[in-house]
Amino acid sequence: MAIAAVAACACGGAKAAYRSKAVPAASAPLDRSVFARDPNGQLSEDALQRVLASELELDLPARIGVLPVVDAVDWRGPSPSYDPAPAALAPLVRGLRGDEPFFHVTEMMAIPSGALGMEALREIAARYHLRYVLLYRESIATRERANPWAIGYATIVGALFLPGDTLSVDGYVEASLLDVKTGLLLFTVRRRVSGRRRTNVWHTGDKLADLRRRAAERAAPSLAKDVRQAVYEFERAARFERQRRHDTARPAEAAAGTSEAVAPDVRRRGAGTDASAADTPAVPSA
Repeated sequence: MAIAAVAACACGGAKAAYRSKAVPAASAPLDRSVFARDPNGQLSEDALQRVLASELELDLPARIGVLPVVDAVDWRGPSPSYDPAPAALAPLVRGLRGDEPFFHVTEMMAIPSGALGMEALREIAARYHLRYVLLYRESIATRERANPWAIGYATIVGALFLPGDTLSVDGYVEASLLDVKTGLLLFTVRRRVSGRRRTNVWHTGDKLADLRRRAAERAAPSLAKDVRQAVYEFERAARFERQRRHDTARPAEAAAGTSEAVAPDVRRRGAGTDASAADTPAVPSA
């Protein structure tokens, strides 16, 4: 019993240690972006402090667009890509549709990574009349290596059908929620993906692309669930932060009110003392 009590006290002390003593009062939520209107989206020190001091806001349910960010195809810099959108985009959108917190989910045109700054993304979202945009990105590496079946390649016939190559993919898919009104990224969720296949030496590039596509498609429904869960967690965090700042502000307001109430009373007492001294007759000296 004593050990349990000590452990409970220790746990309570550990939890209390994570609670800051001083919490600044929150200002109103941001009503517009404070980032610079350039591709880099620079932020001044005053604007940075304003963002940190503002209250968290998540205006849901709302319309949302899913924008895939793809790799640029030109080594000289970002350039338009005429490849189709990632195959995992469709199952991700299906996983987000049909219920709150998003009453309408739309796909958006794919853009090459690095081609546009965050402010340009906000302009694209405005053309769709969207409050929030979910930025979807895949980062999946491919690998090819020989396995013991490759010994059969020494015979010309074996190279035609023996599965002497092991193809594998490994990486992650991620989604980040962008608030179009303020330009803030609210959260990012990520899922690891992987896949493996033994095959012959023919059409390796196409097989790796198919393996990569299948791995991303399998992860898309789980990623959609992660996005929903992150939205609910963000809402809880916003409510907790508002309540915490409110609880911290109430003692300060009460102390300020007490000081204002005491000050007039002190002044009245001082005035009464002065009046009594003035009404007291002077005692003549002997």
